[in-house]
Amino acid sequence: MQAVFNAFPDSEFLLRQQGLAWFRYRLTPAGESHRQSIHPGDDPQPLIERGWVVAQPITYEDFLPVSAAGIFQSNLGNETQARSHGNASRDAFEQALGCPVYDEFALYQAAEERSKRRCGLL
Repeated sequence: MQAVFNAFPDSEFLLRQQGLAWFRYRLTPAGESHRQSIHPGDDPQPLIERGWVVAQPITYEDFLPVSAAGIFQSNLGNETQARSHGNASRDAFEQALGCPVYDEFALYQAAEERSKRRCGLL
């Protein structure tokens, strides 16, 4: 099991480099003074290394009770799980909620793209 986890990236740099996490980018004061040198399509890493850009990971925030309900059900044992299997379906949840649930990955991607655009990277 340790070998499996050893292969998993364990730094923000590696997570960002391998596209395994979403980040918000912002210009530092030094980056603001060099804004004219930053162009769409530039790799953010050299700019981060120069101190012009900061990349902050976007933290997953789960405000939906579905996750908590799933964890609770998993603690009840197999019989209860078998009876409740499928109760946390997205369609049923959206119907009960009365509106669609946003795709969190699309939201994170949009947040990252907005931040890159503000920095001049897109």
